[in-house]
Amino acid sequence: MTTLHDYAQAQSAYPLVTAEAEPGTYDAELVQEMYQTLRKDRADVFDICHKYFMGEHTQPYAPREASDQIRDLQERSITNWVPLLVNLPSQVSFVDGYRRGSFGETNEADGSSKPAGGVKRFSPEYECWQRNGFDAKQAVIYRAALQYGHSFVHVNNTNEDKKKLKLEVLSTRNTIAYFEDPINDVIPVNVLTIKSYPRDENRPGIAVYWDEINRYDLEYTSAEEFVLKNTTPHEMEVCPVVRYTCYIDDEGATSGVIRPIIAMQDRVNQAAFSTNITADFGAFKVRTAAGLQVNFKIDPATGEPLIDPVTGKPVPEPIAISQAKLLVSGNPDTKFGQLDETPLQGYLLAEDQAVRNLAAIAQFPLHALLGNVSNLSAEALNALEAQFMRFLQHLHTSWGDSHEQLFRMICIALGDKAGADSFGGEVRWRDMSSKAFGAMLDGLAKGVESLGVPKRAAWSLIPGITSGQLQDWEELREDEISEMQELGMDPVSEANRELGAKPAKPAAKPAAAANGNK
Repeated sequence: MTTLHDYAQAQSAYPLVTAEAEPGTYDAELVQEMYQTLRKDRADVFDICHKYFMGEHTQPYAPREASDQIRDLQERSITNWVPLLVNLPSQVSFVDGYRRGSFGETNEADGSSKPAGGVKRFSPEYECWQRNGFDAKQAVIYRAALQYGHSFVHVNNTNEDKKKLKLEVLSTRNTIAYFEDPINDVIPVNVLTIKSYPRDENRPGIAVYWDEINRYDLEYTSAEEFVLKNTTPHEMEVCPVVRYTCYIDDEGATSGVIRPIIAMQDRVNQAAFSTNITADFGAFKVRTAAGLQVNFKIDPATGEPLIDPVTGKPVPEPIAISQAKLLVSGNPDTKFGQLDETPLQGYLLAEDQAVRNLAAIAQFPLHALLGNVSNLSAEALNALEAQFMRFLQHLHTSWGDSHEQLFRMICIALGDKAGADSFGGEVRWRDMSSKAFGAMLDGLAKGVESLGVPKRAAWSLIPGITSGQLQDWEELREDEISEMQELGMDPVSEANRELGAKPAKPAAKPAAAANGNK
């Protein structure tokens, strides 16, 4: 039976497939093959997506003999919606905490376990995340995944001081990864990234290649060859790179949000071009006059009318027309008229419909593109954003799994075996949805009062709350409990009193039977 690996090897142009390579040994042929794959990916996908993101689109159609004015309108008609499709999902995606653990308990560095809600400090791997400034840098990961289909983060373990462990976002357009199983694996087995390109023969570029054992520092020459300069064991047990994806199919190929909507973006540009052409050349009334007497240009040397050498007739002087002037004629046969303007309504509707189709294909809320809604309740706004929230939930599920793998890899670098084996951990995404704050708090209060949900468990569900604030609240709550105990007060009774809980009624006595027996 043919295995997936055998099938992958048989595909010469198959993306992200690993050739035979011995881990721990530098394979120059494999590196060169990875570079050629990267060049093809850049030409076919990455550079096209980058150009459309930057507004370098295919220009709308115009005749070959078009004037300079029409060529200028072609450039002005580029209506670039692509950055919004990338920026909006990344702006509402923010990891605000990480809980390592399994089945409701956390795995601590000393091997002990605690209830998931009782952890009052950041885990070492999340402290590393914050130390590297990934509260802000995480947006770069999401933007690259949305733009190109995938992105990469490298755990740099070259410094002996574990507190200086570095997390690096790799350039997607300059990075290629090979996987043993490109469909199911998050961690590749071979990665090549180009840090800089050569300027000339005397100033080569820099590249880095990783496998499951070593890091290889390479010199990238102007002849597009790679020369090994240094080999360093990274001591990470696996290749120290994690992949993040936007969409991935059952063959391991990834795609972002730009490539599928390029055709719709071109349609929007063409509709805008048609509107602009009509507005410039046909959206105003044209005045006509037949039989109007005109003056002719006079030759200053002879005092005779100038003759057109082509037609052999006198050259008329142009008529100066403006809103402050009237046309009059002494010829009773003169006829004045006007040609009506071309209505723009149909062109504007076509442009509007093109934007609506783009929003539907991209799963984006229409009001984010058109902005033509007002006086909507929070419930109506949530209904408009339902499709986008489903798309966002898909992204958070995919990126969250990669984040968890990244945190486990950080634990490997820190020598934290408990964290490295914590497959029950999960990241906490900040709630950026447009929910009514008061209604959310009312719902949480009812859940605590009616369903018996622990009060502290409801804290993390408050919109906008951060992990640092949760820890501050935990400490403040402990201080309150300590003060109550010092004053001889029962914290449980005081909590019930604050909630307005009534003391339980004693059980009713059983009614006596008719014959007097109990």
